Amino acid sequence: MNRIITLITAIVLCLPLGALAQRPEVDLGLKVGANFSNINGKYWESGYKANFLGGLFLAVNGGKLGVNLEGLFSQSTYVTGDRFNEIYKDAFQTGKDSIKGGSFKVNYLSIPVLLNIKLFSRATIQLGPQFSGVASVQDKDELFKDAKGLFKSSFDGVIGVQLNLPAHLNIGARYIIGLSNINQEGDPKNAVGQSIDDAWKQRSLQLHIGYSIL
Repeated sequence: MNRIITLITAIVLCLPLGALAQRPEVDLGLKVGANFSNINGKYWESGYKANFLGGLFLAVNGGKLGVNLEGLFSQSTYVTGDRFNEIYKDAFQTGKDSIKGGSFKVNYLSIPVLLNIKLFSRATIQLGPQFSGVASVQDKDELFKDAKGLFKSSFDGVIGVQLNLPAHLNIGARYIIGLSNINQEGDPKNAVGQSIDDAWKQRSLQLHIGYSIL
């Protein structure tokens, strides 16, 4: 998967030298939608939780191919599951004897750089890499000493489809696959001091509606 993302990134960066040099079409606009997020880890609850998504997009398209660059703000909710308090007991606040069901809202600033592949006049497949930096973490129950210190920035793979509509509107759906471990705590240790492999990788399904200014 990492090799595929690297190849797509190279194609996206080189594309302006070829297809986009021939009378490109520029599209600038706003988008809002929903981010359904999940964290894939042994001690987190499964299931996708809905949150906000919004930002700006800039597309440069030429013929069948194009590039989509975006700046997005998104929110993800992660909920702790069974044994989280046992495995990560050193990280939570003194006096908190259980953190099962603890909820954290993580605010991300994301930059996807996507290759646009036109299927037909109004439909486009989008795929490529995305970098998501942690802007802030809300720990409403004040369970952890440093909630923001739990999560690292993420490198992701994106695949989706967008449909361009009349009146400068577009709608789209994407699946975001986390490729990097966002566990800032590192591998915890069991009772005898052995490391426990516990990589956290996020997954998201995004739905959006956009409006083109140009």
